[in-house]
Amino acid sequence: MPKYIDAHCHILSDENLKPATACGVGRFIVNATAPSDWNKIVETANHDNCIIGAIGVHPWYIDDLSDDWDIGLGEILSANPNLMVGEIGLDKKHADMEKQIAVFKRQLEIAHDLGRVVHIHCVGAWGKMMDVLRETQLSPVMLFHCFSGTPEMVSELVKMNAYFSFGAGICDEKHKTMRDAVVAVPENRILAESDAQGVLIPDTVPNVVLEIAKLRGVAPEQMAETIYKNTLEMLNEQSV
Repeated sequence: MPKYIDAHCHILSDENLKPATACGVGRFIVNATAPSDWNKIVETANHDNCIIGAIGVHPWYIDDLSDDWDIGLGEILSANPNLMVGEIGLDKKHADMEKQIAVFKRQLEIAHDLGRVVHIHCVGAWGKMMDVLRETQLSPVMLFHCFSGTPEMVSELVKMNAYFSFGAGICDEKHKTMRDAVVAVPENRILAESDAQGVLIPDTVPNVVLEIAKLRGVAPEQMAETIYKNTLEMLNEQSV
């Protein structure tokens, strides 16, 4: 059976993990959305080898941050060197873009200073996103989850050491830009995710990999192996 890593999801229960594991999904990169998630993710990642943790502030949850939220983020990351930074980013559908940008920039700075991978969310704000990335010191690696940018953006983002993760949305033919991006992303930069939040359909990641293989004209087994290796490289791990 092919091996898979879910490149982006949220806090899941054991009841969700076991069926996915039976489908070949052996590891899960679990992202926070708000400070209230951070300790739970740290605890889970430290006690479950199949969980890789990422903590940060999602643009939907910036309104109630304490004045010293960034100090707390930096302290937890410093105490847990295996944690990544995420989920962070920009979202046109949420109010106060100026504050979103400030919070996003601060998290990019922390990720840069600590040398951590960042998981980035972007919806409808790609112009502002690119402006921020061009003017900010970046982390060693960026992962754009559920990538919805245009194929033309891919080459510039690759130069910034970006990876691109795709979810079940690519299975909908209405999402033409996203499906075109699947083809445009270099072979060694493409990942697959469920973006599951509490409830996980067990075979989501294998089905996404299958769709990626179809769009790219590659055998499913070959695509699964490539994406698995890409995810390990993004994590700076060796293939086993």
